[in-house]
Amino acid sequence: MSLIKSEKQKNKRWYKVLIVVLFLSFINYIFREQLQKGIVAYMIYHKQIFTPPLKNENESNIKRFLKNTLFYWDIADLRIKQKKRVNHFNPTLKPLVREINRRQSAGELMQYSMNIYREIRWRLNFTSDSASTRLRISDLRKSLSAEPAIQLKGKMQQPSDGSWGYGITVWYLRFYYSVENLLDSSLQVQYPYSFLDQINSPEKLKKQLEIDLYNNFTQTGMFNREELDETFSAVARLLNKKKRINYPFHPQLDSTLNFFVKQWQNPETGCWGQWLIDRNGRLWKMDDMGITFHVISDLHGNVEHKDLIAKRLLELDDLDFPTGIRFDGEYNNHLNWDAVKIFRYAWPYLDIDTKEKVKVEISRMLKWCLAESYQSDGSFKINDLDDTLGDAYSYGVAFLNETGYFRDSDRFWTNQNFPNAKSVQDHLKARILSIGLDDPGLKDAYETLNGKSF
Repeated sequence: MSLIKSEKQKNKRWYKVLIVVLFLSFINYIFREQLQKGIVAYMIYHKQIFTPPLKNENESNIKRFLKNTLFYWDIADLRIKQKKRVNHFNPTLKPLVREINRRQSAGELMQYSMNIYREIRWRLNFTSDSASTRLRISDLRKSLSAEPAIQLKGKMQQPSDGSWGYGITVWYLRFYYSVENLLDSSLQVQYPYSFLDQINSPEKLKKQLEIDLYNNFTQTGMFNREELDETFSAVARLLNKKKRINYPFHPQLDSTLNFFVKQWQNPETGCWGQWLIDRNGRLWKMDDMGITFHVISDLHGNVEHKDLIAKRLLELDDLDFPTGIRFDGEYNNHLNWDAVKIFRYAWPYLDIDTKEKVKVEISRMLKWCLAESYQSDGSFKINDLDDTLGDAYSYGVAFLNETGYFRDSDRFWTNQNFPNAKSVQDHLKARILSIGLDDPGLKDAYETLNGKSF
């Protein structure tokens, strides 16, 4: 009897444990999004990627704490909603992108489809407008069954405003993707560049950049960082080329841009990034390595605090894009190229200890690229950040080139020899030529392998 009683008591205890586990699982299921949001908010806070607003003299510590907590909660909400949108649309979008890549690998021109996809990627990641995203995915699907001649239109200048990027409906994207054509002196231009009129005065340029910089995200549901990043980059590249394009830029645009950059830089970290307005109207300044790369690169290193920038990059290197240089926790050739270019500009200003850390970091990136990204058939793996064939080649080659892998004269960070470099270079060139040079990314990669620098 005693044995039976003991067994019943044991079963009763297990029954209670099971009830508690089921109850906690139920609570976790009901509040899983809130729990996830809390974890993301804490991680963002812990990494200190935002410079908080100054404390108001009349503001109590408790009130400030609650306001700050709400800001991190809202930022986490923005990120979680973005991931939900991506997960929702990816099953529809990914097969279409794979078809683009398949056709590009076979040597087909896919420029019109690529232009539409670039807009989809922006809408999906940076806006809450799912209806427009859905419509543009439908346009992408139709483009794949359209007559091949429409793909050629994707490379042509548009008579409506003189821009390139046929298929793109957003001004800043047409602007950004027109820059390479604007700077290509071999192209025959048919139409005046009226799309540039939008930024062609100190007042217009300042207004456009500030619209993108100040992000009232809780009201709009948008994260403006890509629009800010690419609009700035396009302007800086056009104004900082030795040979100007055939367009009457206002003579004060250079000084307007330089003043904006100085006011925009965070003097504590040296970085640039989005300025976010919280629901209480306070301003938070974000450190964004993607934007910081474009500023320092497009201004050819003519910026202040380069030593601070490199140190901040090392602090944030394990974080995901856009704050850091990882993507879903992993290295990526695109972001690694950004980082190495920043390190190159900062190198003369770094102390010995920081230089040693930079050497270790670049060595890890290079090892990853050659072991994980570069493939034995002379290609690079296509990933979710640069998920097109042209991007994979363009950024893979750009990263190897920036490290000095192909040329010892470019190895600012090491005296190490890379005996397999010539073989890798030849293999890449042969593979790209077998596909063709119609895609801009493949063309960029091939020209880089043949000595063109960026």
